[in-house]
Amino acid sequence: MNRLEGRIQHYNWGGKTFLPSLLGLDHFVEKPFAEYWLGIHPGAPSTVKLGSHASASLLSLIQSDKKKYLGETVTAIFKTLPFLLKILDVKDMLSIQVHPTRNAAIEGYLRENELGIPIDSPNRNYKDENHKPEIMVALSDFWLLHGFAADIENRIETFELLRSFKGDYNAGGIGGLYKRIMEIPQADIDAILLDYIANILQQYDNGALSRDMPDYWAAKAIKTFGIHEGHFDRGIFSIYLFNILHLKPGE
Repeated sequence: MNRLEGRIQHYNWGGKTFLPSLLGLDHFVEKPFAEYWLGIHPGAPSTVKLGSHASASLLSLIQSDKKKYLGETVTAIFKTLPFLLKILDVKDMLSIQVHPTRNAAIEGYLRENELGIPIDSPNRNYKDENHKPEIMVALSDFWLLHGFAADIENRIETFELLRSFKGDYNAGGIGGLYKRIMEIPQADIDAILLDYIANILQQYDNGALSRDMPDYWAAKAIKTFGIHEGHFDRGIFSIYLFNILHLKPGE
């Protein structure tokens, strides 16, 4: 059996102790340890130790003999290692992610390659050809947004910042509503959110909001990401449209 060593990603939202402790690192740099990757992602493939002084990229090893390292079934179905295992230490809030379909991922990846956008560029949307279906297992208590809520009509009536979009929902469902929010002018976004955000920030600071409330996470997002050049991030609306899940360790 050969030792497999993953790759650490030092994103700003990561913690500084969990992953170094998990990996048994006695001496490590003083910067965030956000993710530990085990897989063959071209941006950070794992390394296989072949001996005391020899090693190889897991990606190159698999490509050299897929049936040997993946087995016949996985090779026949996926033609590559079909998953990337990540261990995350999430200290700060993350941005909302919308994953494409498989066909959209392939088209987007090829399009950005043709445009010459580097894989590690912050302006790049498609860093590979995969659609990224995900399975998450909580290692500690973890809160996340996941998928559109089933009670959108009730939320429109409950939360003032959504009420002006009632007509869009009635006409086009959640797709029409979300499209409208993503496309209206920034000035309209700012006008809707200005007084609302000021109110929930005050409640947040007074400890009046609980973590199962969208207002809590909207206020925390403002605290985390700030207001850029006087403008609000329209992603705030997503917090009021998505399910808020609380996972316990092992779930």
